[in-house]
Amino acid sequence: MMTWLDDNLIHFINRTLANPVFDVLMPVMSRLGTGWAIFILAVLLIILSRREKKMRGVLLLAGLTAVYYSTDLLKDFFARPRPFMAIPDLRVLDSASRNFSMPSGHAATAFMAATLLSGFFGRYAAWFAYACLVAFSRVYLGVHYASDVAIGALVGVMIGLILAWIGRSSHIS
Repeated sequence: MMTWLDDNLIHFINRTLANPVFDVLMPVMSRLGTGWAIFILAVLLIILSRREKKMRGVLLLAGLTAVYYSTDLLKDFFARPRPFMAIPDLRVLDSASRNFSMPSGHAATAFMAATLLSGFFGRYAAWFAYACLVAFSRVYLGVHYASDVAIGALVGVMIGLILAWIGRSSHIS
């Protein structure tokens, strides 16, 4: 069931929705979901925030670390090949590594950041729209199945909620 759904969703998103605007926009959205983009934001929060708010950047850095190690561990556990390695007719618009696919690290990073940042600054819809676009971009680019980004989103939200709880209980936020 899941394989059938994943195969149909990736073909629909990657091939049926293909258009020149998405071909430019989706690689940009994907880059905004990398650890580097969130790392830069975290460092800016640490440097530019008032003393009592600097821990927001530290929590984001902790989130990046947790996402990196948890998704790496889960990728090895699931050992799922990337879709472009299993489906010959996909359009591949990203130079993804040939490591495993499940879960999406980009989606986990974006959803962790959206969870923390919406807690810090409000604007839930904007932060989660950003995270959803990052996740969508990974499927559009042909480097993840929809279930990869769904599991990545779940991992990211869980890590974000745990860190938000730590921040609140420590009076950090």
